[in-house]
Amino acid sequence: MSGARRRRRSRRWSPDEARQVLAELSRSGQPAARFAAEHGLGVERLYRWQRRLRASAERAPGSPRFAEVTVRSIPAPAIELVLPGGAALRLAGPSRVEDAVSILSRLQAR
Repeated sequence: MSGARRRRRSRRWSPDEARQVLAELSRSGQPAARFAAEHGLGVERLYRWQRRLRASAERAPGSPRFAEVTVRSIPAPAIELVLPGGAALRLAGPSRVEDAVSILSRLQAR
């Protein structure tokens, strides 16, 4: 087939190999585009690996679906939960920890 353009087959990378390359990128401190060019990779490949590995980690079976929360007392009859990202849930009035857990469960389901 002379003249026919054939698409070059790209190398198949295992998820472990992708993780190793992404870890090396992280350690290098370089911008992704420069790192990709120096290692003969397309920058889009790096971004695609990041998205796929993040998505597979999010839906991995058996992975915990809990986040650490800090419960602290504040002056007033209230409960305040501070989530790791800094978001806070404050329940004022006669509230119970069970109420806070129930609300957080409903928010997580959204």
